[in-house]
Amino acid sequence: MRLLRLDPSRPVVRPEPALIVAFDGWTDAGAGGTGAAEHLLERYPAQRIGRFDPDALFDYRDRRPELEIDRGRLRQVRWPELTIRHLAPTSGPDLLLMTGPEPDLGWRALADDMKELADMLGIRRYVGLGSVPGPLPHTRPVQLVCTSNDDALLERLGAPHEQMVVPASAQVALEAELAGHGLTTLGMWVRIPHYVAGPYLEASRALLERLSAHLGTAVDLVDMDADIEANRRRLDVAATSSDEVREHVTQLERLYDAQAVGDAGPLGIDSARGGPLTDAEVPSGDELAAEIERFLRGDS
Repeated sequence: MRLLRLDPSRPVVRPEPALIVAFDGWTDAGAGGTGAAEHLLERYPAQRIGRFDPDALFDYRDRRPELEIDRGRLRQVRWPELTIRHLAPTSGPDLLLMTGPEPDLGWRALADDMKELADMLGIRRYVGLGSVPGPLPHTRPVQLVCTSNDDALLERLGAPHEQMVVPASAQVALEAELAGHGLTTLGMWVRIPHYVAGPYLEASRALLERLSAHLGTAVDLVDMDADIEANRRRLDVAATSSDEVREHVTQLERLYDAQAVGDAGPLGIDSARGGPLTDAEVPSGDELAAEIERFLRGDS
């Protein structure tokens, strides 16, 4: 393997483990995917089986390592790290959890190493966890969209991604390469409100619910509920901070509800007016986020 360095003392992995991938960065809005991965690591003992050469994957000018300075003395440099860890849940297959920053470089070499690891360990299934911003309100459930090379799986989940051409992330590129190598792949992407800044635990919870249903992995999610409800209350209060924000959220609710009723096109139908919402009428996420952040800071 060109980039992956396997640890000498690796744990015993049961046959046919599932590979779970969650990179931070572009396709991790609200830390949905990485938050789900962290929850798994908190619930099950994990042992690292390998790490990738960071010099081959990261542009340090773009993702600079952290340097600790203690009263003028330079201490430890913390380099970005992409690792694979082994988890053995109480039910379902063993999990190989691949997490870390989204690589800047070496995507094809990374995929080649993962194909070799899949052959070595008998990995047959891939699940990607991610989240993206979308025009939906925090007062409604998050939306799940999926990508897969298994038509039956897409039909069962009932949330295939629409047809489009988009810039690829390292995570979806890896999914495509592993699908071509014969693995059954499933990419799960949660859409979260585009005006939310910071972690959005509801996205992580939704991903873990679907992961549990798909693989049979037992995951206790009850302790997430209090934090999700507290964040919802904070956003509710912020959303009433001005008439403009309140109207924006109301517009998003109409859009969401119209899409839930039927397939009315990419922007849905405004049932209150009987006509389609236009792109211009979808509230700007940047404007909403700025207004809500201003309120949460206590600015007048």
